[in-house]
Amino acid sequence: MMSTIHSNDANHQAANLINWQQEFDQLSQGHFVGVINELHFPHIHTFREETSHSLRQQCRVENGGFWLGFSANNKSCRINNEQTTANQFLCRPGNQDFELLTPDDFSIYGLVLHRSFFTELTEQTKEELYDNASDGLWLDNVSPEELNKFRQYLSLLLQPKGNNWSSKTHESIIQDAVLELLSKAQQTSAAHVTSPQRKRIMARVQEYLTESRMKSPITMSEICSAVHVSRRTLQYTFAQCYGISPKQYIQVIRLNQARRMLQSNEEFQTISEVAFNYGFFHLGQFCQSYKRLFGETPRQTLQQQSRLNG
Repeated sequence: MMSTIHSNDANHQAANLINWQQEFDQLSQGHFVGVINELHFPHIHTFREETSHSLRQQCRVENGGFWLGFSANNKSCRINNEQTTANQFLCRPGNQDFELLTPDDFSIYGLVLHRSFFTELTEQTKEELYDNASDGLWLDNVSPEELNKFRQYLSLLLQPKGNNWSSKTHESIIQDAVLELLSKAQQTSAAHVTSPQRKRIMARVQEYLTESRMKSPITMSEICSAVHVSRRTLQYTFAQCYGISPKQYIQVIRLNQARRMLQSNEEFQTISEVAFNYGFFHLGQFCQSYKRLFGETPRQTLQQQSRLNG
């Protein structure tokens, strides 16, 4: 369950995040106001922190783990005296001190990945993601578009009114998205997969991705586990077979399924209901992706089908 914590003092704000050792110095003048919205999952702590005044933040994530943070309102900050941009994923390992200098009216999304998160992923993928991603102050190879999708998702997740998906589903989505980010930060050579191997892998993928399963959130970790391959091997196989990533493939299939539902519309569902039923949690993003693929909006599809049915 999401909790919201309000504060009228920078020192109190620093103490409100669990498993953090922090000290905040207020730099700009005026009455301080701070808010934290947070959710705790078994392996991940996610939050949005809003602060009204410029701060010098001395921070350390306790008990191991790993911190990822990025601007929630397109303002940039400094980390360890290095200027960042609003479209960078900042990162620091646990038990290491770091400093943030944040501006007035700053808002930041944060994810703290517990050590158990990396233990499970290392067992699944056989890749030492934690060691590879912990050297820099931010993650490389993450595009602004990918970060913005993550920003939209966390905005939905941390909204006060909640949403219809279970806590377990949300943790799976976050875990998969974070794993994708950390994988992109790795500089690794392409996997070698022979043609017979690709054929077997794709057959297992097609068997796994049934229509009913496509209506629920699907993570890369689930697919890798189901077809018994590493994430890198799956990425390479899709690139060789379809020229796109697994996530892009799943999105295209879902969009086509949603289009067929809109064209038949036997259950008289709204566009929002159809989008959600096929795993699109953000209606605006669904409509943009739909128009990009089909050259028309979902509403235009409904209108055209209505004329055909006369």
